[in-house]
Order: sequence, then structure tokens, then C-alpha cells
Amino acid sequence: MKEKIKHVGLRKNTTIILWTLLIGSVFFGIYKNFTAIDQHTVHEEKVIEMKLVDTNKIESFVQNFAQEFYTWEPNQEQLDARMERLKNYLPENLQQMNQEMIRSDIPTKSTVNKVQIWEVGAINESYYKVLYSVNQVIEESIGEEVERRGVESAFSVTVRINKQNQLVLLTNPVMASLPSKLEVKNDPLQDDSTITQETKEEIKTFLTTFFTAYPSASETELLYYVEDTTIQGINENYIFSELRAINYFEDNEGVKVKTAVSYLSPDTKATLVFDYELVLKKNQKNWVILDGI
Repeated sequence: MKEKIKHVGLRKNTTIILWTLLIGSVFFGIYKNFTAIDQHTVHEEKVIEMKLVDTNKIESFVQNFAQEFYTWEPNQEQLDARMERLKNYLPENLQQMNQEMIRSDIPTKSTVNKVQIWEVGAINESYYKVLYSVNQVIEESIGEEVERRGVESAFSVTVRINKQNQLVLLTNPVMASLPSKLEVKNDPLQDDSTITQETKEEIKTFLTTFFTAYPSASETELLYYVEDTTIQGINENYIFSELRAINYFEDNEGVKVKTAVSYLSPDTKATLVFDYELVLKKNQKNWVILDGI
């Protein structure tokens, strides 16, 4: 009789191993997934501190230098005194270079009327480039007459400063150009078509009344026109003249108004024009100013 051969759980063992690998892979995947999320959601915050540099010393240094450098008269004794004062600003090589800048036989006398600093730019921690302008009054003898004229010029210099706040000019003034006017084209404003003519007339009447009272009105009086309870009086004797221009626009809170208001100053006799951009709303009967004053 042939004996039966028993197979003791080979398939069972294989199945257990495969399930173990599968479950392990799932848990490992979940772990890696959470780890990846953590890695991507943790950000390092960097705080950038802006270092503010006080340039007042540099500006004053250049202004004082320019006052001395551009002032002269054809007198050898005074020219020598001028060069002696310039030693406080210039290194030795620039002192020598400027010895012959102004001679005693020069036909002009120069007085500095104004020095204006336009820009102080940092080259590094110790070196700065300074742009400035000088307004001079030049006197020139022509025969027996003395001609006076104003001259305005722009220059730049390089200044060095150390930690002990000692300064020196490293360059002679170099001719430069000043910032120029930005040309802006203002298109005419068009009123919002949704605002009726009746509303416009009401607002114009209200603003005329308000701006007539505004310069001399007390805080209590102003609360009749303005919603802001912290408003303060102007306490001026300006006399209201007219609303020179007024435009109306729809606003979420009411009506936005852009207007130019003309006043006469009794003290200076000048006509002053102030621009306002106001937000108004109408209560039960009256208009009030929400913003702009």
C-alpha cells in the first residue's frame, strides 16, 4: 500500500509572507507620504533687517564744503584763507590740485546763495556719492560797472566716512545733472452718469456752505458737516471764493467728489487753491462728509 505524502502548509506560509510584505509596503508608503508632506510644509522663515544709515553728517559735510569751495574774491590773502579752510575737507592731493583753481587776478567774486543736497547714494559701507546743486551770485567788474548774475550748477562728489565719523572728499566735484520734472498728462475727468443733476446741485450747495465755514469753524460746528468726531478746527481767516472744479463719482458709501476750492488770504492777499477728494453720504435730510477732511 502506497503511503500518502503530507504537504505541511507551504502555500499558507507563502501567503503569510506576501501579506506581511504588502502590509509593510502600505505602512511604509503612508510613512513616506506623511514625511514628504512635513518636508514640504515646514518653511524656514528669514527675517531681513533693513539697516538705516544716518546721512545727516555726510550731507552737512558736503554742504559746508560747497559753501567754502564756491566762495571767493580776487584777494590773495582771502584766497589763502579759503585754501586753508578747504584742508578740512580735501586730502593732500586734491588740495594741491585746487591751488590754482582761483587766482588773485580773477575778474569775478562769488558768493554762495544756496547749497541743496539732492541725493546721497551708498557705494558701500564707507563710501558715498553725493549729488548737490549750488546757487551762486557772481559779481564781475566791467569797467566802472559791476555786473551781478545768478548761476546754478549741479555736481557730485565721493565721500568717505569711517566708524569714528571722520569724513573726507575723495574726488573733486564732477559736473552732474539734476532730476527733471516728470511730465504727466491729466485726462479730463468725466462725471458718473448714474448721479442725477439734482444730487449734484445738492452736493454743490452743501460743499459751498461747508467750505465757507470750514476755515474758522469750531469743532462743534464742524460736526454738523463731518461725521468724524475727532476733527479739529483750522482757525484761519481764509475767505471762501469758489469751487473751481467739481466732479462726482458713485461710491459704495455714497458719492465721491473731487473738487478744487479757492480761498483768498487776507494776510498775504494771495489766492490759494486746495484740492480735496471727499466721500459724502446723505442722511435723512442733510449731506455729511465721511472721508477726506
